[in-house]
Amino acid sequence: MTATEAHADLVVVGGGAMGLATAWAAAPRARVVLVERFAAGHERGASHGAERIWRHAYVEPAYVDMALAAEEGWRALERAAGRPLLHRVGCVEHGEGGDLDGLAASAGSRGVRTERLTPGEAARRWPALNFATDVLVQPDAGWVRAADGLAALAAEAARAGADLRFGAPVIDLAPVAGGGVRVVTADGRAAAAPVVVVTAGAWTSDVLAPFAVPLPPLVTTEEHVFFVARRPGAVVPSFIHWAGPDRYGLPAADGRVKVGEHHTGAVTTGDTRSGVPDPDRVARTEAYARDWLPGVVPEVTGATTCLYTSTPTRHFVLDRWGPVVVGAGFSGHGFKFVPEVGRRLAALALDGAPAVAPFSFAAHATAG
Repeated sequence: MTATEAHADLVVVGGGAMGLATAWAAAPRARVVLVERFAAGHERGASHGAERIWRHAYVEPAYVDMALAAEEGWRALERAAGRPLLHRVGCVEHGEGGDLDGLAASAGSRGVRTERLTPGEAARRWPALNFATDVLVQPDAGWVRAADGLAALAAEAARAGADLRFGAPVIDLAPVAGGGVRVVTADGRAAAAPVVVVTAGAWTSDVLAPFAVPLPPLVTTEEHVFFVARRPGAVVPSFIHWAGPDRYGLPAADGRVKVGEHHTGAVTTGDTRSGVPDPDRVARTEAYARDWLPGVVPEVTGATTCLYTSTPTRHFVLDRWGPVVVGAGFSGHGFKFVPEVGRRLAALALDGAPAVAPFSFAAHATAG
């Protein structure tokens, strides 16, 4: 089949959260073509689901800065889309494995409010949760409506002129003579541009195979997420329990509570993941709920899986190599940063913005 070719300023490969955010950031000032293998809002990768934790506190100040900038982006998207996306219900972190001092110090250095509570103080404030250690409270944190955010990003990117091509698997992506790149999709269409942004999640290494990008190793795991019913009147904030295995939870968009284990999934690929929730993890989650979540009914009423694709350091990759900009390694904690990641990837592609540590190829190489 002969490809019909479009000429663009920027091609984005991967139409999950980060790719759509890049298109949204770039489309007001550039001709953008985005290609995505699956349908809009698909459940094959890392971006699906109705909700994600949103918080600011990280030990590394670079992430606190990014979270604050991302909040501005979420608010701008809310205004553009005319729908609420952020819910400020607070976030609590506790457990022997958490660096509460480091979190508080880094957050405080950037003006982010935190509060330290004893287990008893925290239990009196949130009787729906149990605590055995001190608790760090982030009162200005909460959760983000992820699926609504994804739909808003797509709508606003398209409104700004981006050509969004879903259901269009890439069959060829390669550099072209004289500079730039050309992408061809299975529907017989092609697009050429001076630069491509690759935000392909679990498929990133495969997509980048034609290029000599110094990508750090990316490992994809299939993680498991569960839902339990909230007891009448129970108030549940977003929470992170650093307890080995680390767990997290948050109010679900449908009124239940979402609970998951963090980085305990089996290694897989985007094409071979099972998509089947693990019965052993169901039992573990119900036991955890009985011990730590008195505000929920400790019976799993829904389950799903998603993909984490991570670097060895768990830091993101945001850098450029020739005509290729890479956004990768977000899984497990990336969604809260979506608008700012998109802005930074667009700046790398269109403005020649420099990459910064700990997100650059050089920083990953040094860490490795």
